[in-house]
Amino acid sequence: LLAISPRRIVVSTSGLIPRIEQLGSENIPVTLAISLHAARDELRDVLVPINRKYPVRELVDAAQGYADKTGRRVSYEWVMLAGVNDTERDAKELGVLLKRKLAHVNLIPFNPVEDTPYRAPDRASIRSFKALVEAQSLNVTVRDTRGREADAACGQLHERVMRNKLVPVS
Repeated sequence: LLAISPRRIVVSTSGLIPRIEQLGSENIPVTLAISLHAARDELRDVLVPINRKYPVRELVDAAQGYADKTGRRVSYEWVMLAGVNDTERDAKELGVLLKRKLAHVNLIPFNPVEDTPYRAPDRASIRSFKALVEAQSLNVTVRDTRGREADAACGQLHERVMRNKLVPVS
């Protein structure tokens, strides 16, 4: 085998609660990462459509169940979108949602993609958001956006592939 410690493996999901529960019962000490991006259902329904089936509070409860069973903290991924989910309100809602949870928040500045209305907040806004979340006793990291210049950062490669995909002619 590859001799990779399970503790170095991250299982990422946008919120399939039955699979999170199954993972918790498997007793494999991997890190669970939740693509959260919003702390309220109205916004998360738009950003992460699976939220309509598995609402955010139920998702966080399932993730905390995983943390309780495994003793492993859960990573919550938050792609920062200027004017969408980077406000003081969003930071406070995130703090309330994850209060007393075994959690770590990863803030990820949005990587530019053609034909999308989204953009990354400026550095000052990111620092401010981070400080507001940290003030609520949460651990927060701002992630690097590696690969941006080559259109190979998170979200960009898919966009490039889809843009260049050939359509069969009949």
